[in-house]
Amino acid sequence: MRQPEPILILDGHTNQALACARSLGEAGFAVYVTSHERLPLAGWSRHCKGRYRLRGQSPEDFAEVRAWAQSQGIGLVLPLTERSCVLANAARAEWEAAGVTVGCGPAEMLEGAFDKARTIRHAEECCVRVPPTRVPGSLEECVAAAEEVGFPCVLKPRRSNAWDGVRFLPTRAPVYVKRRDEVRVAAEACRQGDEWPLVQSFVGGRGKGVFALCDGGRVVARFAHERLRDTRPTGSGSSLRRSVLPERRLVGPAERLLAKMNWHGPAMVEFKDEGSGEPALMEVNGRFWGSLQLGIDAGVNFPLLWVSILRGEPVRPHTGYEAGVTLRWLWGDFKRFLFIVRGRPAGYAGEYPSVAEGLRELFGPQPTGTRLEAYRAGDPWPAVGEWVQGARDLWARL
Repeated sequence: MRQPEPILILDGHTNQALACARSLGEAGFAVYVTSHERLPLAGWSRHCKGRYRLRGQSPEDFAEVRAWAQSQGIGLVLPLTERSCVLANAARAEWEAAGVTVGCGPAEMLEGAFDKARTIRHAEECCVRVPPTRVPGSLEECVAAAEEVGFPCVLKPRRSNAWDGVRFLPTRAPVYVKRRDEVRVAAEACRQGDEWPLVQSFVGGRGKGVFALCDGGRVVARFAHERLRDTRPTGSGSSLRRSVLPERRLVGPAERLLAKMNWHGPAMVEFKDEGSGEPALMEVNGRFWGSLQLGIDAGVNFPLLWVSILRGEPVRPHTGYEAGVTLRWLWGDFKRFLFIVRGRPAGYAGEYPSVAEGLRELFGPQPTGTRLEAYRAGDPWPAVGEWVQGARDLWARL
């Protein structure tokens, strides 16, 4: 391995940024962190050598951080969210001209995951099960699509972060509908510019994911966990999760889909599993995921493997890891409790915990051997940082 060059981690406020900072810092890389947050989570780590605060998330802001990265001699930049992947790819030539490798896949490939309609099409082409789904092009087609897939159904924005070429459009959340007369309002709430939401049949069961790192469509590392608690009770990233051995009934469809997409880099393929039959694809997250630290703790050092691929070093397939490792995101559990207190979303047909259950989850005993995600004996300050950052975010929302 050649001499490690400094690495800039974007999206320093995310859990995956902290996991990357710890992984790469321990491997001997000089790690720098940037975020629009004043005190980003990864910036609290002892492995962070320096921070740069972005003014916002625009091409102009990224041009400024690119100039700063060049002045620091940084050789690799890691975008960790969809937004930063979009902005980094939009100026990939400028980053490379500055001597900085962009650590995400090309824009055309990522679009296959960021646009959920394209993801569904890829899945159908390689015989991966998806719930009955329609891609309407108008309000009237949304109503017709809901009647076709049946009630209850869910209307999903086509993109988590829609970019119109100048700015990111407001984030939209999925909306659950039980009746025809609810569809129009829900469709308008999920609309992003000219793109209407997907209309999809409601699927119950537990959310499960297959996590993978690919090199030109070839899987070089995989990992799986079970969600013990979702941060948002209706479905989201997890606040409590445990590593498990990958199920062939999940791995097979996930790897067929990633091969079809010729995937390069990290990805999470998310399913809903009702316990019998073939699991149903929900989406592909074409980036490092929020629970990245669990995979590292279990023995799959995804950030270091990805950096090795980006540096042109040979990477042999990584096959083994420890099952049964349990990790708790404490701030995520607190956010979960706030969702529980708010109550079941209108139209949601699944199970929903009571406030008493939420209190037991938050303050009661946890599974034996549970570790805290942010706290490490040799790197304790991020455990403080997640509450400082979380409180600031909560105050801003209020």
